[in-house]
Amino acid sequence: MKQKLGLCCALIHDPQLLILDEPTTGVDPLSRSQFWDLIERIRAQQPGMSVLVATAYMEEAERFDWLVMMDAGQVLATGAPGELRARTGSPDLESAFIALLPEAKRREHRHPVAPPATAGSDAVAIEARRLTCRFGDFTAVDHVDFRIRRGEIFGFLGSNGCGKSTTMKMLTGLLPATEGEALLFGRPVAPNDMETRRRVGYMSQAFSLYTELSVRQNLVLHARLFHVPAAEIDARVAEMAQRFGLGQVLDTLPDELPLGVRQRLSLAVAVIHRPEILILDEPTSGVDPIARDAFWQLMFDLSRRDGVTIFIATHFMNEAQRCDRISLMHAGRVLDSDTPAGADGPATTLDRSSTARTSEPSLR
Repeated sequence: MKQKLGLCCALIHDPQLLILDEPTTGVDPLSRSQFWDLIERIRAQQPGMSVLVATAYMEEAERFDWLVMMDAGQVLATGAPGELRARTGSPDLESAFIALLPEAKRREHRHPVAPPATAGSDAVAIEARRLTCRFGDFTAVDHVDFRIRRGEIFGFLGSNGCGKSTTMKMLTGLLPATEGEALLFGRPVAPNDMETRRRVGYMSQAFSLYTELSVRQNLVLHARLFHVPAAEIDARVAEMAQRFGLGQVLDTLPDELPLGVRQRLSLAVAVIHRPEILILDEPTSGVDPIARDAFWQLMFDLSRRDGVTIFIATHFMNEAQRCDRISLMHAGRVLDSDTPAGADGPATTLDRSSTARTSEPSLR
């Protein structure tokens, strides 16, 4: 809704050129589709108006007449979406973008690979039982139930404002539940239960680290906040720098870093105390395909190698396909929980399945 308001303000004087700088970053698939349908209707009414758009969503770029693909300030290629796919022999624009990168970057890129989930333990790490949150007369989360097994990557999908972030905050103890229970490792979440909270890492939707502190100082601060023994902090910071590719920027301020590097820093801060649960609220919004793939490989390593349980909210459907299980949420309620293949239902893609389920008349 805020994006539509911004669009109305940009159009109020009937411009001949409309410039949109990543207008749908962090916006769910249904709202993105509605936004671009609105743009198409406006263009039909004003055929002389040109629209210049920057986007990290390659499925959006498929809708455009002409594309300029850029990397590190350089133009990689221009052309219609079909021309770029044909030129690179790629099935989609995301693959075309990667194919057009300089050779050195292509060599460095690896498609994230998840080893098979370890069979066996049915131990529950996270559980919501009739979890409910109200703000006055408004019910943000409405009697939600789900279970997440230890070591599992569990995806949380849903429209903006459907209650995903509120649910995550209740599970971390940042927000009290109005009704129901949130449990971590079988214990009810309590704001004063620091022993349990130290077993959890949380990465919020917006960048929330201290911009006046360097990368190193942020890592040291959060290690101290989570009671990492003083004798271990330097080694832990060095481990995070090596594992998350931060070695060259340890003395840099976060505001000077590219978005993808800032997200890696946020993830490093969230796991510096070696949590058993990692809760990530839309961690890759606005991040380019290369940085997203690198981020996901880090998460696969955390899950499969370290046994960390990962609960992630995302609007990228190809990311949801990488999860062990997903849950679809709408208007404060969980509609379904299943494997990505099981959640597809009759739809041919998870994106269309999610959009269909959250746009049914009975759910509006």
